[in-house]
Amino acid sequence: MTHRYIATLLLPCFLLAACGGSDDTQSSDTAAKQTASDSSGSAPVKIPEVNAEQAAAPALGTAVSEIVGSKMDAAGKANPEDGFTDMDWNDLLPEGFKPEQIMAKYQAEIQATEEGSPEERVLYKKVMGEFNSAGANQSLDGKKVRIPGFVAPLDTNGDLVGDFLLVPYYGSCIHSPPPPAHQTVMVEPAEGKSVSLNDIYRPVWVVGEIEVDEIDTDLAKAGYQIKNAKVVPYTQPAH
Repeated sequence: MTHRYIATLLLPCFLLAACGGSDDTQSSDTAAKQTASDSSGSAPVKIPEVNAEQAAAPALGTAVSEIVGSKMDAAGKANPEDGFTDMDWNDLLPEGFKPEQIMAKYQAEIQATEEGSPEERVLYKKVMGEFNSAGANQSLDGKKVRIPGFVAPLDTNGDLVGDFLLVPYYGSCIHSPPPPAHQTVMVEPAEGKSVSLNDIYRPVWVVGEIEVDEIDTDLAKAGYQIKNAKVVPYTQPAH
């Protein structure tokens, strides 16, 4: 794990504290209260209650690399069979981005601020502002990629997830504040190519052409977009 990736991991830990989150796995009561807007614009749709498998959801803040890392090809290595490139979330970081410098700048304030306080939320906005101002990795625009992550639903399409945000940590945007824009991908699944609402408790593969495009959503700001995407649970082949 590179130094810059360790620095990137520090922010989600801070965000979980700012949101009053914990490392406990999600309870059934909490899961039953999760909602996503129906694509028709009607009242929010309740996400299904967890079953035994879903009750074993990852701890909040779990990185997708901890779960699917062994199933990925080497990051950045093109698969000659389909022409897509396996991406790691480090690949989405903008060139020259130095998160450790930002975290060092605010470390004393983070340590001195009470968890869950209004002051901490103000501090979170300051830190996030600096992370978001870094922009995205422009060299990725137009590339055919395959990337694993967790689903933060924006709407539904029947029993399937509609548009959603792909994020590198479990619980981001739902149970904790969002990651920076350059660590968030807006996904528009192709017709019939999404996953069931029952699958949002585990990682997915998203396959498609990535665009560098900053988009504001109800949950968070995304620095990238993948339209007409194929989405499958990580336990299945991505191609």
